[in-house]
Amino acid sequence: MNYISLSQTIEPHWFWDSFPLVSQSYQDGDEFQEFGLRWAGKGFTYASAPGWHFPDKPTLDDLGINDFAGVAEVIDLSENAKSGFIAAGDFTNKIGLGPLSKLIIIKTGHASSIPIRRREYFTQTPKLAPAIAEIAAERGVRNICVDFSCDSFNSKREDFTNGIFNPNSEFRDRAHQAGLVVTENLCNLEQIKSKVFLLALPIKGEGMTTSPTRPVALTSWPSDNPSIYDVSTPLLNHWRWRMEIWREKGNYESGYLDQTQYIQSGHAFTHCDAPRHMEQTGPTIQELPNMGLDLFLGDASIIDMSDIKLPSPVTAELLEQRSGGNIGKNKRIILRSDLTNRLGYKSTRWHTHAPNIEPSAADWLIEKQPAAICLDFPQDFIAREMPGRHVYNHEFEIHHKIFQAGIPFIEDLKDLGEVENNNIFLAAVPLKMTCIDGAPMRAIIINW
Repeated sequence: MNYISLSQTIEPHWFWDSFPLVSQSYQDGDEFQEFGLRWAGKGFTYASAPGWHFPDKPTLDDLGINDFAGVAEVIDLSENAKSGFIAAGDFTNKIGLGPLSKLIIIKTGHASSIPIRRREYFTQTPKLAPAIAEIAAERGVRNICVDFSCDSFNSKREDFTNGIFNPNSEFRDRAHQAGLVVTENLCNLEQIKSKVFLLALPIKGEGMTTSPTRPVALTSWPSDNPSIYDVSTPLLNHWRWRMEIWREKGNYESGYLDQTQYIQSGHAFTHCDAPRHMEQTGPTIQELPNMGLDLFLGDASIIDMSDIKLPSPVTAELLEQRSGGNIGKNKRIILRSDLTNRLGYKSTRWHTHAPNIEPSAADWLIEKQPAAICLDFPQDFIAREMPGRHVYNHEFEIHHKIFQAGIPFIEDLKDLGEVENNNIFLAAVPLKMTCIDGAPMRAIIINW
C-alpha cells in the first residue's frame, strides 16, 4: 500500500498554543531525553465533535471508530474555491445523486497554496455555504474533512486577539448541529484523487471535544468494510505521568464552547518511542522514515502471551514457541500480555507485576528485523521499581538493545484480545511534531 500524510506539522505557531516542551535533555546533562507536549485540541490538523459548541451533542469519545477511519470520497472544489465562497450548488453539482461515504474530503487547494504559518492562511481561507453541512448529513456523511480553517477572519490585526476572535464558524456550527465531525487543515490533497481509505483518528481521551489528528490516506486497500479494532489507552489522570488538563467552558457571543488543552509526557499512554529517547545519537520521530509512516503502518503479527503468569519474564523460547515461526522481516511485532485488562492501567500493580522482556528475547526480536515492536506492558524489568524510586538510563537494558538496532517502540496498547486474527494490519502513527523523541498516537488494528 502507498501512504500519503495529510497532516500539518505541529510546531511553535503564532496563533495556536501547541508545542513540544523539553522536560529532560542530553544537552542539559540528563541521562536520557524526554519531551513533554503542550497541545490544544484545536490547532493544526484537528477534529472537532458536535459537543464542542453544543452541550447536548456527542464528544469525540462518544463516536465510533468508523467515524474516523474508512473509505473517503474526495470532492474537488478547487475551481469553485477561487471565488472565496463555495455555494451549496457547487457542492451538489459535484456529488451527484445518491448516498456519500461516511467520510468525505473537500479539496480546495488552499493548504497547497498558502503555508499555515502565514496570516493569509486564515484571512484568505475559502468559505463553505452552511447548507453544505446539512446536505452532507442527509447523504450519510459523518465526518467532513477540509484543507483550510473554518474560522472566519478579516485582515484587521485585532481580529487575531483573544478579545475579538470568536472560535466559531457558521459552516462548522451547522455541521455540528447536524451531528457531524469536522476535520480541518488537511494538506497534500493534490496527491490524492477521487477516493482513498482515510485514517483520521483523534487522540483518545475522556470527554474530549477537539483533538489533533494525524490523517493518512491509503491509495489502495483490500476491502471497503474491514473490521477495525481500537487498541489505544485513553489519556487520563494517572499516578505516574504528570498531566495538566484545562477545560475551557463558556458562553461566547456565538454560543457554547467546550475545549480541552493538555500538558503531558510524550511517553505516556499509547505512544511511540523513537531511539533518541535513550540513545543520544538515535533518530527523533522526525528522522524516522517518512516520520514514522513506513514503520507504524503495515502488516503486523500478534504474539499471544495472554496466559503468562504475572509477573514473569518473556524469554526467547517463549517467543519462538508462541510465534509459530510466522514472523516476517519488516513486519510489526505486537506482544500481547493483556496486562491492562488483567490488572488495570491506573494500578501500581500494572508496573510491579508486569512481565518483562529478557535480553535473550530482545535478541530474538532484533533477529526478526521488525519495522517496529509494539507492547501492552512495560518492557524493562526496572519498570517494576518505578513507583518506588528514580531509575537511570543504563537500567533500561531492553530499551537500549532495541534502540541500538534502530527499532522504535509502540507502547501501552490494550484490548488486543478483541482482535480476531493474529496476522493483521496495524495503523498507529504518532502526532506529526518536530524534534521529539516520543509522541501520543491513536492505534488501531484492521482485519481486511
